[in-house]
Amino acid sequence: EAGVRDYQQLGLQRQGLKQLFALTLTLAMLLTLFSAVSLSFLLSERLSAPLSALAESTRAIAKGDFTKLNPVTSRDEFGVLTQSFNTMTRQLAEASEVVARKQGELESSKTYLETILANLSSGVVTLDEQLRVRTMNATAREMLGDSDGRLSGMRLSDWARHNPLFVPWIGEVVELLGQVRDKLWQRQVSYSTDSGVRTLLIRGARLPAGVESGHVLVLDDISGLIQAQRDAAWGEVARRLAHEIKNPLTPIQLSAERLERKLAGKLDDVDREMLARATGTIVSQVGSLKQMVDDFSVYSHSVRQKPAQDVDLNALVREVLVLYEATGAQIRASLEDKLPPVSGDAASLRQVIHNLMRNALDALTGVAEPCVEVSTRASGATVEFVVADNGSGIREEILPRIFEPYVTSKPKGTGLGLAIVKKIVEDSGGSIRLSNGAQGGARAEVRMPAAAARHTV
Repeated sequence: EAGVRDYQQLGLQRQGLKQLFALTLTLAMLLTLFSAVSLSFLLSERLSAPLSALAESTRAIAKGDFTKLNPVTSRDEFGVLTQSFNTMTRQLAEASEVVARKQGELESSKTYLETILANLSSGVVTLDEQLRVRTMNATAREMLGDSDGRLSGMRLSDWARHNPLFVPWIGEVVELLGQVRDKLWQRQVSYSTDSGVRTLLIRGARLPAGVESGHVLVLDDISGLIQAQRDAAWGEVARRLAHEIKNPLTPIQLSAERLERKLAGKLDDVDREMLARATGTIVSQVGSLKQMVDDFSVYSHSVRQKPAQDVDLNALVREVLVLYEATGAQIRASLEDKLPPVSGDAASLRQVIHNLMRNALDALTGVAEPCVEVSTRASGATVEFVVADNGSGIREEILPRIFEPYVTSKPKGTGLGLAIVKKIVEDSGGSIRLSNGAQGGARAEVRMPAAAARHTV
């Protein structure tokens, strides 16, 4: 019985021991598993630390930061890899500095070149191999009338569509560019603009073969130079003519008058009348020649010798218009009140007004209702003086050369009047422009510097 009781008691304890052993083994297993996982994390963190540092440095290099260098803490494969990576980073930093320095130098050179091109008095146009406009500086745009930039990217042969005035010369330039040339070539071309005939000297060359191969055109506006040469040549001709013609005029006139006095009393009435007519013709023609010589003399020398003064243009215009009230033509004056004085010589400006008025009145011959409109107005630092008529206007073929001597639409005259007017105006620092009015007739616009502008300068 005692044995049975012990057995039964041990049987009761058996289930508890099994549960205790299961719990103990489970705890031991969990502790071993946690220790293994912790140890694996610790070992992986230690082993992957150099790789993480390399990855972080790689991301920094990708962002352009070459200062991220990793310390070499071992001599194993990771140490060798880290040292090689640091060497590569230093080389990349040096190469980046060189590239940045070269890029800065390139930008500076580009800006310097663009500044030079923008301030050149010559126009520069670069073309690609298909003769399309690649670049064009501001001077070239002004010369070619391309303020809106429509010529950029356009083929050279299509320029005529932009401006039909280019037709006479654009084909020749395209042909020259199409030829294989290693040397510089040049052509002189002319075309009409609102301000008159413009003459360009075009020089072209082929760029060296490469990425930027193509052509370059250099345009120089030589209109002023040609006009200056023409004026100098005419001035020399006028000076020589004035010198050669003036000397014999006075003896011719005196001889004609002496012949009339000596022979008038010895001839009958018919012969005396014929002699008077002949000598009168000689004297009048000598007077005309003297006037022509005086005009040549004025044209060949500087017109304004006196220093610039403040001149009341309105008062000067009123003074001159009084002399033309009895001409039979209607004269309309529209003079701006409180007009600032102009800078110039009163006598020379009076001659300008006289010449323009005479030209306007001469153009009214045969007009049913002749009218001359005279106006003045201030425009910034300049004063405008305009004389317009309703006559026949100026023939288109002589309009570009209207200021040259011997270029005139009158049946008589030397054509020196407008040439002298232009010389007076330009010597006074102004400008003059002649054109045909939209409703017919001619229009002369004179711009003179205001005296206030001269004082400011």
